[in-house]
Amino acid sequence: MILETIYLKDGGHFSEYVSEWAASKGIETVSYEFKPSEDQEPHGLLLVNENQDIRRDIGEIYALFDRKHIPTQKIDINGTLQVAINSFRMWLDKNKCKRVLVLGDDELVKNENLDRFFTNVK
Repeated sequence: MILETIYLKDGGHFSEYVSEWAASKGIETVSYEFKPSEDQEPHGLLLVNENQDIRRDIGEIYALFDRKHIPTQKIDINGTLQVAINSFRMWLDKNKCKRVLVLGDDELVKNENLDRFFTNVK
């Protein structure tokens, strides 16, 4: 995987989960407070969701990245696991994303598919 840095919103169970996963893979995590003028913008945005259910605040960030033509990817963890993994890998490779903002709802940590997804992403 070409990921070097994962940006996460401060606090929350989802951010803690992704941070622990990233540490196990040797990927740096950085706290990210959304500021459009920031110099170190992520190369892309990964939006992890459950059954395409997206909170409004996360959806607004997704829409802003899309408008700025920053690569975005949505992963539904209740979809087909192998399709989600392959899609994510291809997206990273195609867009050469090395710094990615990862967003998701804190309730996702209760879904066993989140663990299945991150465990199988290499």
